[in-house]
Amino acid sequence: MSQLNSISAEFTDRAMDVVEQTLLAADWACERSEEGMIHCASMTKWGEFGGMFAWRDEPASLNFSLTLDLRAPNAKQSAISDLLRRINERLWLGHFDYWNDEGVAVFRHTIPMFDRIAPDPGEIAAVLTAALEAADQFLPAFNFVVWAGKSAEEAVAAVVFETHGEA
Repeated sequence: MSQLNSISAEFTDRAMDVVEQTLLAADWACERSEEGMIHCASMTKWGEFGGMFAWRDEPASLNFSLTLDLRAPNAKQSAISDLLRRINERLWLGHFDYWNDEGVAVFRHTIPMFDRIAPDPGEIAAVLTAALEAADQFLPAFNFVVWAGKSAEEAVAAVVFETHGEA
């Protein structure tokens, strides 16, 4: 193994150690694959969501994705695209994509790792929090569009509201 590959592997290991420690501290189940990725899962009010962290050498970055299984009919693709645009306008960190072939919405965020060995645990915690909050808030909007036939505008309006005071 060349010295450059050895350094790259060391960076990857350190970064993934921080990710794994942060996941465990946040009560996420996690497991490293033989390829060096970390697969993780967390319970939410809508059930369990699975995620994955993967290191990329060029450019040096740590990629996170959280999958929401929708299995939408192809006829809904235009409405889903409109919904994604409306949802992504409201996210402060990360964004949603829709992978048509797999039938899943995916929350994704990349942490650039230029000139550093590992992410800060606070960065990982922020990504995890943003992903779960986005999934909890917007999964119903996806379901409104896919299964209830609502427009993207109606679906977002139904899930984006603030309550004031106590009932």
